[in-house]
Amino acid sequence: MFNKKYISVFLGALFYIIFSNNAHAQDINDIASNINDSASSLPGLIAAISYLSGMILGVIAIFKAIDHVNNPTQTPIRVPIIRFLLGGALFALPIIIEAIITTINGGAVTNFSSFSGSISGVMSLAAYLTPGNFNSILNSIVFSTSQLPGLVAVTGYLLALVLTVSALYKTRDHVDDPDRAPLKDAVIRYLTAGALFALPTVFEAMYTTINGSGLGVSGSLSLLASGISFFYSTETVAGECLAVGSNTLGDIVCNTMTSTMGLPEFLSLLSYMIGLLFGVWAILKIRDHVNNPAQTSLWEGVSRLIAGGAFFSLPVVTMALKYSVTPNALVVATALGTNTSFNETIPACGASNSLDEAMVCFMSDILGPSHVLLNFFSFVAGMIFVMIGVSRLTKTAQEGARGPGGLGTVTTFVIGGLLMSATTILRALSTSFFGSPVTTTMAQLTYTTGMSVTETAAVHNVVSAVLKFLIIIGMISFVRGIFIMRDVAEGGQQASTMAGITHIMGGALAVNLGPLLNAVQQTLGITAFGVTFS
Repeated sequence: MFNKKYISVFLGALFYIIFSNNAHAQDINDIASNINDSASSLPGLIAAISYLSGMILGVIAIFKAIDHVNNPTQTPIRVPIIRFLLGGALFALPIIIEAIITTINGGAVTNFSSFSGSISGVMSLAAYLTPGNFNSILNSIVFSTSQLPGLVAVTGYLLALVLTVSALYKTRDHVDDPDRAPLKDAVIRYLTAGALFALPTVFEAMYTTINGSGLGVSGSLSLLASGISFFYSTETVAGECLAVGSNTLGDIVCNTMTSTMGLPEFLSLLSYMIGLLFGVWAILKIRDHVNNPAQTSLWEGVSRLIAGGAFFSLPVVTMALKYSVTPNALVVATALGTNTSFNETIPACGASNSLDEAMVCFMSDILGPSHVLLNFFSFVAGMIFVMIGVSRLTKTAQEGARGPGGLGTVTTFVIGGLLMSATTILRALSTSFFGSPVTTTMAQLTYTTGMSVTETAAVHNVVSAVLKFLIIIGMISFVRGIFIMRDVAEGGQQASTMAGITHIMGGALAVNLGPLLNAVQQTLGITAFGVTFS
């Protein structure tokens, strides 16, 4: 019945809002702003109703006092007294509200909306750098929803007002009949209303629980700075996609990444919005637990507080997972440089229209951009996995592998960190196999007698093109193997541990085909034949 009362109140408020504002809405921001403007009079309406209720209760209290004088046994003195006190509380509703808020935040004022504004600024910068593309769409979404946090705050405030009045009446019910209306029903409504009134304080507490410091933009800026590593490919020259045109396939691949590089910040803002909802949801779940512990466990409220804090600080959580698996990818990329050195001869592509030149031109053009795009894809996929893992904290143990402590959830976090550092892990795996992060890709022909310089160059071109192709295939296979291992942990019937390990190991070997062939030749004792690599 209590939930039905809430629904009735908010449906009435919704109709009031819709029909009281005739402003034309152009986007979600306009709708949110219209709702906020229209709802600004609702607190006054609730206060007026409370004032009238207080007057009615005062009159009732007088009659109850007369009944007590006439028949003390049937009408105890507490009956008129509680109505006098409740009427006074309804008259002094602003004072009651201030006391409730101070109970939660001690009278401190906290502004939690600045974090959303900082992300919006970052997104606007990304759209400005590459206007008219997918980044611009993401920026429009961010701009069009920037008022939603305010709408959540207004909703929480109105809900808190209703809960405050409800708590006062529950207090009266408890005095009238303690067995039927226990005191906890009134107390939890007071505390819930205070938490909803003091949402910024609750949100910052959730954020600080995960981040360990006050609200700031350091996590978002760290996430933005980490994006620089997307442009570095350890298979070719550094800064592969920092300056591109639109003439070749490689340029198209680079443009695809640069025009969508606002995705990490967009996911951060989306996570921020989810954190807002989780905060309000957690407060209501804790209230439900107090009202009915058998039906709603305390974990449902606490888990949403934790998950909401993690969503608020997604950039910090993301960077923590990434750097827990591997060191800073940008530092590794710039310190060690590239790990390949081909000896093909690349003339002006199309000069002789030969097949070997076409092969080497094609592979040389797409190798670095493909690696850069794979870096970006892996990072974004890792962020999404982290968000999925955080959302699963709110589930129950009955979910099995997908529960908060299940193997699938734990693996989801681990896989998220692995994907965000996939390139560095691949380099580490290469070192584990062959003792060096630098793969030998410079082909050396054993027999060149009778071959002209042009013919030798043509062979080098073909060998280099094949090696570059296998490097791309190997990197994709390596990332695919990580996805398969996650499916295995989730209990997927179509995935197997052997398939995941095969993709990971096979991908690492394909990236290092040169040293692998050298090892095979050393094992068979045929180093004097064919092609060797250095």
